[in-house]
Formats: sequence, C-alpha cells, structure tokens
Amino acid sequence: MPKTYRTIQQWNNWLEKFPGQMVLDAEKKILPAILAQFYGTQSLLIGAPRQLDLLKSSVIPNQILLSPLLSHQQQKNIFGIESGLHDLPIASGSIDLVLLPHILEYIDNPRQALAEACRIVKPQGHIVIFGFNPYSLWGIKKLWSREKHPPWSGTFFSASSVTEWLALADFELIKHKSFLYRPPVNNENFYNKLTFMEWLGRNLHLPLGGIYLIVAQAKVIPLTPIKLTWKQKLSDVRLPVIGVPRPTVRNQR
Repeated sequence: MPKTYRTIQQWNNWLEKFPGQMVLDAEKKILPAILAQFYGTQSLLIGAPRQLDLLKSSVIPNQILLSPLLSHQQQKNIFGIESGLHDLPIASGSIDLVLLPHILEYIDNPRQALAEACRIVKPQGHIVIFGFNPYSLWGIKKLWSREKHPPWSGTFFSASSVTEWLALADFELIKHKSFLYRPPVNNENFYNKLTFMEWLGRNLHLPLGGIYLIVAQAKVIPLTPIKLTWKQKLSDVRLPVIGVPRPTVRNQR
C-alpha cells in the first residue's frame, strides 16, 4: 500500500502539468459520447483525485471517487471512499459503471485489482478502462526512458492483455479504440503544431494511438435448473389426510 500510495500521488501530480494535462483533456473529450449511453444509479471512478472530471461525463446521478488520496481532495457533491485498490469495500454487483483510468499501470498485482473492479459491477453493468498503448510513440518513449516517475515508471499493458483478463471475469468487449497519436513531447507549442497526426490517425484507423479505451459489459450468467432425482423408496403406508372427513359407508341390503 505505501508504494501504491506514493505512485498514485506522483501520477496525480503529473496530471496537473503538461503533458499530463494534455492526456487528461484528450480523455475528457472522448468520454461524453460513450458514457451518455450508460444508465443506472451508481458510478465509481477508481484512481487519482485529478481524474474526477472524467466521471462528470456520466449521466448516472450518484458519482463516487475511490482513491487512497481522498484526504487530499476537496470536492463538493462527490461521495468519496478512501481505500486501497485491491480489496474494495463495496458490495458485489452494486455499481452500474466503473471507470479505471490508468490505474492498472501503477499498482502491484493489477490483475487482482481488475478482478476486484469487475466484482462490484452489476450484471449488464459496464467497466471503462484507459491505458497507455505499448505499441505507440508513447510506448517507444517508455522503452528508452530512465525516468522513475509516472507515466514512465508504470507497466504499459497491451489492450489485448487487458481484454483477456476481462474475459476471464465474464466481461464482454463492447468497444476498443486508440487515440492521442502525437508523441509525448514536453514543449506545448511544438505539440500544438502536430495536430495533423491526430487527423491522420483517426482517418486511417491506425491502432497506434498513445492511449487506448476499452469498454466491456458484465455478462448475465443464466440460471440452469437442476433436476433432482429422488432415490429414497416411498413407504406403502397411507396416512389419512388431516381435515378431510372420512366418507360414510351405508349398509346396503
């Protein structure tokens, strides 16, 4: 937990400045059209406090932030849960929408954390995951980077790996797309001059965006009726039915 806490804190701080703010802005632009399709009563974001704006795109009224950094965040009209990320203090099958933005990259045992997130989703509920694409310019930068802080200190899982983990948790892939084709440069002016790369990536449908989005839905497991075989031999003794009068037999002459 201490390692996870420090890493999430560093990730939260990185999102405050460029290029972290650029990543957050790109994700905020893509989410409204997707989250507008999902309804329910409870939505939950598992992550850092600065990612809360992602959850505000949801039309679901009750919005919850679950984070180990909750005490550092003052938000009105948001219910918060301060907790670790591997054993969530939430009942199974109680959340309509769970949002996991880049959390799997920065915690120990990400498969367990994903399984926990899947556990709390209602049948036919949804989970939305953002991750850094290892097969992109961002992935290349990570291979050569010696920096020991987010985003380069994390583990970039491929979208196919995360999809396989979701399938093991009985989730069905609904949507997968990549975006943010520009490289992770630290110069904001130079970054703004590379907008043509976004146009090329979108129109050529290239799977090489720096970030991928995965949307999955919890399957409804049908109930299979079990046919019981009664093996005990019934006795030949017949008991009278209580409350039913015996018929009167009249003597016939």
